[in-house]
Amino acid sequence: MSAQSDKAVDIAPKELTKKLYAYITQILGLKAYDVMHEAIFGYEDMTVEEASKLMDSSDAGELIVLSKDKKVIGIVTDKDIVRRVVAKGLNPKEVKLKDIMTKNVIVALGEADLGIVANLMHTNNVRRIPVVNKMGKLLGIVDARDLANALSAQREVLNRIVAGLENQLAAIAKEIEEARKKEEMEKKEEEEKEKRLYG
Repeated sequence: MSAQSDKAVDIAPKELTKKLYAYITQILGLKAYDVMHEAIFGYEDMTVEEASKLMDSSDAGELIVLSKDKKVIGIVTDKDIVRRVVAKGLNPKEVKLKDIMTKNVIVALGEADLGIVANLMHTNNVRRIPVVNKMGKLLGIVDARDLANALSAQREVLNRIVAGLENQLAAIAKEIEEARKKEEMEKKEEEEKEKRLYG
């Protein structure tokens, strides 16, 4: 086998491994800020009526409640409004968000891995988690649909990687087989040449 063939066969698997590692690192490295969407927010003194109009115009099912320094202090969902205001016959023009919001909200840092975010949702039995920076200020929100979309995208990428690997491995196997046949042919020709010379 020639030196050139040795080099080609030896390098290909290394390059393949390197490429695979890069792909996997990219996939597993998704963070909360990679999949979050824009969060609709308001302040604790906002009325339920104002919040409802904002949520409706934004087609959002939740509203993040912020303090004056823009840190997350609560969350209000459309179900909260129905159960805590409408069902009790309260006036949405008078009730403030601070009166009905869920406090002690579970949040995730933007740098958090998606696995951590998913575990927070499961452990705390919530379907959405606000995403904040290290100062506690709101960046966005991740919900169950965001995680599902991310998982679906990962599966598509993995399928493409697998297909690409299969093609590259097939090419490497073909190269090795061709090199082997060439080596056998050269050996056979050398043996026949010796027979003719020393017959």
